[in-house]
Amino acid sequence: MDFKTIKDIPHYLFDNIDEYRAFGNEQEVKPSWRVGDEGDWVYTDDGYICQILKKSNVKHPGYKDGRTMVRTVCGSFIVEQKTHKILGEDGVVENIYTFSGNYNATYSRAKDRKLNNREFLFARYVACGEDSIKAYKKAYPAAVNEDYIKQKSSFLLKKEEIRSMVKEEIKKILQDEGVTPEWIIAKYRDIADLSDRDTDKLRSLESLSKIAGLFDTEKKQEQLTVFQGFTPKQLEALQGGKETNVLAHAEKDEE
Repeated sequence: MDFKTIKDIPHYLFDNIDEYRAFGNEQEVKPSWRVGDEGDWVYTDDGYICQILKKSNVKHPGYKDGRTMVRTVCGSFIVEQKTHKILGEDGVVENIYTFSGNYNATYSRAKDRKLNNREFLFARYVACGEDSIKAYKKAYPAAVNEDYIKQKSSFLLKKEEIRSMVKEEIKKILQDEGVTPEWIIAKYRDIADLSDRDTDKLRSLESLSKIAGLFDTEKKQEQLTVFQGFTPKQLEALQGGKETNVLAHAEKDEE
């Protein structure tokens, strides 16, 4: 879904009929924008749904009776001009008074933008700690169908662009609080060095080892586990019940 605010009123471009209904719309959708009247919701040539904001007759060279023009959030189009097509995939236009065929004023949802405005808001809410359902409701306050909201929020979380955006936003939030990767590693190291409890030391060492990639089981690599300083009981547990004085253990996957 995308939208454009005109005179403080949001006008929407829906991806499909399910999304259209999920936002509480009950009005029938006309099968084609070419047969719709002003105020009607219509299908675009590629199956999206938008509303005809204005329909009028305009003068046109070579046509005595002029031509029929419709205006939508995707731009203005001549109904009789078969080469004019409304494509929802191209998104909304900056200037709705521009006739189709001249897309210099458009910003393509497919090419120029990875996230539309509402998806961007959804990602930011998730990054700030909201669960996906609440984040979707905040980003899309007009949505009313609970099943659709659950399905759509789950879908958005799987989008690579959303996941990347959430990671970037979390990173910014942490940096604002002074929490950098270097700070986290230093804290783990301090616990490993200074803690009196072996369990705290072990957890810190495990975390540092994962950060360093020592426990990456998907790639063949050397692994090093240092046991020096562990209690006899911890060593016994790690060795399957056999007491041992092993100070270090190294293993390497064979090619």
